[in-house]
Amino acid sequence: MNNAAELLRLIENVIRLGSVAQVDHKSARVRIKSGELLTAWVPWITARAGATRDWSPPTVGEQCVLFSPGGDTANAFAMASLFQLSAPPPSHDPGVISRLFPDGGLIEYDHARQVVRINLPGSIEIHAPGGTQWHGNIAHTGNLTRKGSDTQTGGTKTHNGKNVGSDHTHGGIQPGPGNTGAPN
Repeated sequence: MNNAAELLRLIENVIRLGSVAQVDHKSARVRIKSGELLTAWVPWITARAGATRDWSPPTVGEQCVLFSPGGDTANAFAMASLFQLSAPPPSHDPGVISRLFPDGGLIEYDHARQVVRINLPGSIEIHAPGGTQWHGNIAHTGNLTRKGSDTQTGGTKTHNGKNVGSDHTHGGIQPGPGNTGAPN
């Protein structure tokens, strides 16, 4: 290389700030706009891309850093993302790890208070053929619809404050065709 201008151009291209101009989800590539430069399709850095893989594609307009080894943008890759005025952080609490989704869904772990919070505009689906296990108390508000058997071991079972468990009794009944009264 015998041209100072070419050397300066290569140095300038090693690390550039830019924004995502286009996203090709099928090939996991983006085009980055940085000043007058619009790159060819380049890969973006993800947290995991081996036996364990993450999928959280960048979005158009998202700020990023473009790395070009040796200054050659043909070999570049993009690292998203940088907060900006139009995309501020979902939390300012140092004790919270948070992910905010475009539809307003929010998943966060508050390690200072040891609680996971999930706020969704829709529903949660869990597919676990091996079953699920919950340890600890469960407080539920809302209707409950279920299919299958219900087995309870230990504890008590009440309905509107009345015992309906295996040890509840019905007083004042006599054998015959009549129905029993309400649980005591």
